[in-house]
Amino acid sequence: MLKTAELADGLLGTTLQWDDVEEIANECAKGVELKFGDKKSIKPLAEGVGLQSLLGIADVEWSTENEKSPYPNKFALKIGSPVALLQALEAQAAKLPPKVAADISDEFIKFLPPCHNSEIYFYNYIRTLPTSISILPDYYFGKEIELESDGNYTKGCIAIELVENVKTLSPLENFTDSQMLQVLDSLAKLQTQFLDMNEEERRKAPHRGLAGLYSTFKDWFLQLNNGLMAQFPDPEMQKLTKTFATKLPEIMTADDLDLLPAQLEMQRVFVHGDLWSANIMWDAQDNLKKLIDFQMIHFGLAATDLARVFNTCLTPEARHANTDRYLEKYYKFLETRCKEAGKEVPFDLEQLTTTYQLAYPRVSAYLLPALTAVLEKVVSMPDSPIKLAFLGSFIAKVKGIYADIIEYHENRPEF
Repeated sequence: MLKTAELADGLLGTTLQWDDVEEIANECAKGVELKFGDKKSIKPLAEGVGLQSLLGIADVEWSTENEKSPYPNKFALKIGSPVALLQALEAQAAKLPPKVAADISDEFIKFLPPCHNSEIYFYNYIRTLPTSISILPDYYFGKEIELESDGNYTKGCIAIELVENVKTLSPLENFTDSQMLQVLDSLAKLQTQFLDMNEEERRKAPHRGLAGLYSTFKDWFLQLNNGLMAQFPDPEMQKLTKTFATKLPEIMTADDLDLLPAQLEMQRVFVHGDLWSANIMWDAQDNLKKLIDFQMIHFGLAATDLARVFNTCLTPEARHANTDRYLEKYYKFLETRCKEAGKEVPFDLEQLTTTYQLAYPRVSAYLLPALTAVLEKVVSMPDSPIKLAFLGSFIAKVKGIYADIIEYHENRPEF
């Protein structure tokens, strides 16, 4: 039976209470005894929902004995929760056999702790660096969560800077050339910070490579999602999904992609894992301000992030026209950032290009379920000229990704 995403009576409908937040804050405050005053409130941040968390704006009064609180009164609170993901699955449950729906919900519930804990792993490492990184929000406190034997989670949360006067773009919008170049430079800057992390520390990452990250997304699940996409009344889409279904078993696996760095004698790098418009903040002048949401980080191929951001934030035409140029630009940014930091570049441009071509089919296939969810949201919008325009451009983007998965697979390079 499909597990339901029922809300609890705690913060944002979770089991987390203010006493739990106070306890976690004290555990991280290093000797400063903190208490909440009478004033404390939380409201959803934006839609308040991520697939692996619920997001809120906390506004509190901190009370201390003699010292100033190390935390601001207002901050963003991220609470690990499967509510949104299970609600999305419940919306599809009627289209699935009951046993399949139940199996998927079980797998996704197991997926939450490593996602939540990855973000804490990320910020704890960033804290050890000698200088702060301006493109990241400040991290205040947090606690990991675990899945218990009864299927419940231990209580945990993440408190970070509330970044104001910024915007994120909709998945239905596309980046300008200037915006894409800023993203590539910011990614190179962030990756450079992790080049000195030793192998022992890297092995502590909750997601072990691309295969570890997507262990939930078995091929049968991707085929199931492909079947849902095939129901969309578009002849070209139906043809592409039919071809994809036959090609998926042949596509290079995540396990094989994780072996590429050693086989090509290149260094694994930090991978954001979910680099797309929802996780990139801009100011009013379209200057990149922050990268956020580090629940899917791992160490592997830079091509993983590049394929994801190119797919989601460019039209197929812009992607086709600019992929080679953007790979070269990214590599130049990485060279520059490494030189500034006195570090060796982890791979050369040829290795980057080869791994992009090899990784594109599998990485893009993993993206398709998220695009299916976006498409269903667009379809459910009230009828209007704007809906028709959004639907047309987004369908074109999805079909372009399907076509390129097939194209890259059939023309993959030898190595």
